[in-house]
Amino acid sequence: MDATINGARIHYERAGAGLPLILLHAGIADVRMWEPQIGAFAHQFDVIAPEVRGFGSSELPPERWSPIADILGLIERLHLKPVHLIGCSLGAMLAIDFALEHPDRISKLVLVGPAIGGANFGTKYPEVFAEAKAAEESGNIDAQNLAEMHLFLDGPRRRRGYVKEPLRDLFLKMNGPNLRIDWESAPSPDLNPPAAERLHEITAPVLVIVGDEDVPTIFHAVDLLMEKVPHAKKAVIHDSAHLPNLEHPEEFNRLVLDFLLAD
Repeated sequence: MDATINGARIHYERAGAGLPLILLHAGIADVRMWEPQIGAFAHQFDVIAPEVRGFGSSELPPERWSPIADILGLIERLHLKPVHLIGCSLGAMLAIDFALEHPDRISKLVLVGPAIGGANFGTKYPEVFAEAKAAEESGNIDAQNLAEMHLFLDGPRRRRGYVKEPLRDLFLKMNGPNLRIDWESAPSPDLNPPAAERLHEITAPVLVIVGDEDVPTIFHAVDLLMEKVPHAKKAVIHDSAHLPNLEHPEEFNRLVLDFLLAD
């Protein structure tokens, strides 16, 4: 499905009926990362999985834009009641920003391998990201894609190739086009002050899910969320890196549904 939101064509998948549930994908992915979740969650919810501008089949017009305004625009276009938001990585960062800007529009938050606006933990681990950074600086997109697959799919502490097909092929097909997105032509503003300084303002119930083989920056982000967000709960999925919903979909789905369906 497609909708024109704030002047851009936004692609989204939709299935099921019930209370609305929005899935926000990672920056290394697109809507295909949610394939094990959309059908499963559609038994209980009206599931909407949009692709952020520039990702997948969504347009990126060369103009200033706001991902938070796009999420709000989609909610209004579809006439949704307050929604549950599930976001992974970049998607979790957007979910946090949205919860801070529009607290009346959300019910519960699920943050998976979360990034947090204004929190830059990457400077603590230059060696972890050195290979991917070198490939990016040399303009070798294929090498960068492979390096990021090791970081985010295998996890930096597991051997290369640890995660098997078809997930490896899926990762490369999702992330490859993302590395070619021209973000400079379409800048988007950051929250001011940033989310990292406002986490205590989140009032919605929050579940944080993290894989124990994720990159170390994510562990810092999770610790910050658990320290600052009132009543946040944490679940660890073992033997999983940055995309636990793909590595262990049954466990992931059970954790999410138990949280969303609880009173």
